[in-house]
Amino acid sequence: MVAPYMADEVRPFVNPVPIKLQLVDHAADERISPQFEKLSTSPNSELAGELDGAADWLGVRVEEILLAALGRTLGRTRGEGAVAVDVRAGGGGSLHNVSLICSDAPPMGPTEMLQGAHNALAATSGSGDTTSEVLLNLAADRNGAGGNHALELQVHRADGQLHLDWTYDTTRFDAYSIEELAEQFPFALIELTSDAAAPL
Repeated sequence: MVAPYMADEVRPFVNPVPIKLQLVDHAADERISPQFEKLSTSPNSELAGELDGAADWLGVRVEEILLAALGRTLGRTRGEGAVAVDVRAGGGGSLHNVSLICSDAPPMGPTEMLQGAHNALAATSGSGDTTSEVLLNLAADRNGAGGNHALELQVHRADGQLHLDWTYDTTRFDAYSIEELAEQFPFALIELTSDAAAPL
């Protein structure tokens, strides 16, 4: 893992007011029932080590890094904007609904992406009600898709490896869109773990 920048290099985080991100390929049609499929990537021990090392070095929770990486991935593949995301931490329990800034362009560098995810999670409290299209699920024994979430990224560990499962509504996403997300997410995660400084 490349050492992150030191704290004196952190620029003040400015929270812009982004437009709502057009996340899905196809609008919901009440006449059509959701149909879910799952795309799983190969388990990866390198990503697990990067994630744990960065969380320890930066003094943040793993869900903050994963949320920032998701925002980076969506910005890279779906465009600039904000999307509502439900986050279920590894211990399970309540969902935390956050507004996630999605960007792959200045001024939202790795540090700013992590700061945004940190602030978003710190500002929310758990709630059982959700209308978000996206779920970031770190609870290995809970599958949240199939309800109100058009897209779920489930992150869990087994045998020291990180498993990434993308469950999506095929009536709203084309398969190639999910393949692109799955391809880009590891690169976004490595960028965050390598180049981000600790949140203020």
